[in-house]
Amino acid sequence: MNKKTVWLTGGGTGIGKDLTKLLCDNGFDVVISGRRKDKLIEVAKYNKKKIFPYKLDVSNLKETDIVAKKIIKKFKFIDLLVLNAAIYSPGSLKEISPINAKKVIDTNLTGIINCLPIIVNTMKKKQKGHVIFVSSPAGYRGMPGAGLYGVTKSGLTFLAETLKIELEQFNIKVQVVHPGFIKTPMTDKNTFPMPFLMSSEKAAKIIFSKINSNIFEIYFPKMLLIPMKILSFLPYRIYFYLIKKFVKLPE
Repeated sequence: MNKKTVWLTGGGTGIGKDLTKLLCDNGFDVVISGRRKDKLIEVAKYNKKKIFPYKLDVSNLKETDIVAKKIIKKFKFIDLLVLNAAIYSPGSLKEISPINAKKVIDTNLTGIINCLPIIVNTMKKKQKGHVIFVSSPAGYRGMPGAGLYGVTKSGLTFLAETLKIELEQFNIKVQVVHPGFIKTPMTDKNTFPMPFLMSSEKAAKIIFSKINSNIFEIYFPKMLLIPMKILSFLPYRIYFYLIKKFVKLPE
């Protein structure tokens, strides 16, 4: 196959780290970005000739524009953009902190949007490209404990759905990923049992296996996600009743 270039945000840990290695092993040049330079450099050691680290806080628009322009200047074109950067911030919404809300929204939603214009505009000009949004089933429907994280992921899935429709005319493929509980440094902070907990290596393999498919939503594990999907289809009256009956409210 022709050599292709990927830009993967949040490439220093978790799914981003393992997906980077898989893409690299399968012939891609992989640009990775993230806030922690040391983590990026560690990942790049896997193959210094094919993995290119860029320190970046996607919540900073000016910094994101500068880095995106540097990437386009060096690589000319990004075939695949994987938007994986996120802050994990679950919990009750009974007491909302505007400062914390801004931090989460700026990374998980605004930060994703910051990465799009320069890359997507080059894709439009070339009439080709591929964008993958790594969202979460926490955004399927209002859920106790999903907190600001769920709010941003709901918005991110909406964004992916909209761009899927709007970018088809430019031959740009859009996919969204809804992973269940994945063992990463982010989820290590959880104090509750995580059903069907999966390794980031396995999650990365599932995502990679679907990259060349025409599937819009990549979701796993199905034992957890299918019941959540069924819940999302229920009328509000039934949904709220079941949630109140079976889901423990956060303290």
